[in-house]
Amino acid sequence: MPRTLRRLEADPEVSRLHHLLSAHGYFADRPPPDGIFETVTHDNVVLFQLQHVDRRGIALKADGVVGAKTWWALENPSGDAQRNHFQPYIPQGLEPKRRQLLELIYEEHGKPVFEVPDGSNRSPDIDGYWGQTGIIGQPWCCAFVSWALKEALGEYPIEGKHHIGVQNMWRAARRVEMETPAAKPGDIFVQIHSGGKGHTGFVVGVSTDGKSIYTGEGNCGNRLKIGKRRINTINHFIDCIRDGQTLEFGRSKFDVAAVESQTTR
Repeated sequence: MPRTLRRLEADPEVSRLHHLLSAHGYFADRPPPDGIFETVTHDNVVLFQLQHVDRRGIALKADGVVGAKTWWALENPSGDAQRNHFQPYIPQGLEPKRRQLLELIYEEHGKPVFEVPDGSNRSPDIDGYWGQTGIIGQPWCCAFVSWALKEALGEYPIEGKHHIGVQNMWRAARRVEMETPAAKPGDIFVQIHSGGKGHTGFVVGVSTDGKSIYTGEGNCGNRLKIGKRRINTINHFIDCIRDGQTLEFGRSKFDVAAVESQTTR
């Protein structure tokens, strides 16, 4: 079994880590020194962890430490191994624009959308998520959020821009006071970690106990995915629809659908 790796530790396994991350499309902007677990490697490990789940379908802890769960995900970064088989569900009690947004997310999810070739950050659908930015082949979670908002709402609600970077999108949303403390379907979740590396997607449901969100997120397991994340792993929520949506929306049916689907793993 591979050893646990941490930043600044010397270990022959670091070269293997670099090879796997590079094969999955990381380090495209800044290759690391071979065999050294330095800051660039650490930040890319964090990004990989934000975008992948363990063998039980649970989001990896984004701490930059390469333990057994992260090694497994590095060796199983896509395909059926990264699916959790959650069934799409639109909660009752949503305002019309939120329902329309979730319907669009599920329509894209059902195609399905995944990277071709694997690890390339590309496919005909994924390339389309970049809109008129002139960019393709980069991490695309934020590009998907911007595209979906424009398709569902007819405009870019966060300062009128097609955002392509998680941290810049969050800063823009904060400037126009879109941060919200309580997650609602149709809101955006934001995770930002060391070096500004981040991940984002949509909230599509909230668990009955209020401790987890269900998500529709791009660039997770190299695909557009329905997932589940603990609320305490999310740094911020953005409400860019601002339609007065209350917290009185359906939750239990989404939990049932998720539990039932997990039995097929």
